[in-house]
Amino acid sequence: MKIIDFHTHPYLTEEQNLCMYKDFAPMSMQEAKADLEQAGITGICGSVISARPYETDRGFAQLRELNRKALEIRDIYGDFYIPGFHIHPAFPEESLEEMAFMYEAGIRLIGELVPYSHGWAQYGCDYDCDGFHRLLEAAGRYHMAVSYHTMTEQQEQMTRMIKAHPDVIFVAAHPGGRDVYLQHLERLAQYGNAFLDLSGTGLFRYGMLRAGVEMAGADKLIFGTDYPICNPRMYVQAVLGENLSEEDTGKILYKNAEDIFTKCFAG
Repeated sequence: MKIIDFHTHPYLTEEQNLCMYKDFAPMSMQEAKADLEQAGITGICGSVISARPYETDRGFAQLRELNRKALEIRDIYGDFYIPGFHIHPAFPEESLEEMAFMYEAGIRLIGELVPYSHGWAQYGCDYDCDGFHRLLEAAGRYHMAVSYHTMTEQQEQMTRMIKAHPDVIFVAAHPGGRDVYLQHLERLAQYGNAFLDLSGTGLFRYGMLRAGVEMAGADKLIFGTDYPICNPRMYVQAVLGENLSEEDTGKILYKNAEDIFTKCFAG
């Protein structure tokens, strides 16, 4: 069975390698691809993120550099990798230009957006600010999906974002703890454009995936790992270990991701 990892952060350099223990798990980008394949993963998505702190004086330039690295990785990895790219509400004009550029390059995935890594708060920006709403309106016109980091303390804000842009597909990253996960599931059940990837915390809780299927539907849950931060083998086995139906397992492991990109390119 195919497995699409919707949430990864591939890298070209050590600075972009987010593994927390890379001294003990050293891997080149080619070795990383082989590692993912050995875990059973047949394709990945996601943005390039630098471990270096965001520099406000460099503005959007450093995000543009990361986006270009993502395109370089696509050239190397080929069909194995679907790039995601960064935008920033404090730089709406540059972000709109970047969206147009990426659209022409065949990219339909924004993010994972990680506000705390890119200084959104320093500019007074969040998921409910005017600058971000402007960018999301453009995302709807370009038929782009948006992968966004879960802001645990901003549940109502995330709901307003999803509700205000029904023509944008939103994929939240990380189930989080039980209370946060249940709030995610409420959104998934209520809004047709809301999805959740399974990366990061949560999936190791036995029964949580089956609960999500029962409460929100297998159509709304997407396989993700947050590689290279997390071990992909654990996530593969966590999905398989819930003993879901073959249909639901296939939806989670690859079909839902494929459907999202089908919708993006059909628009």
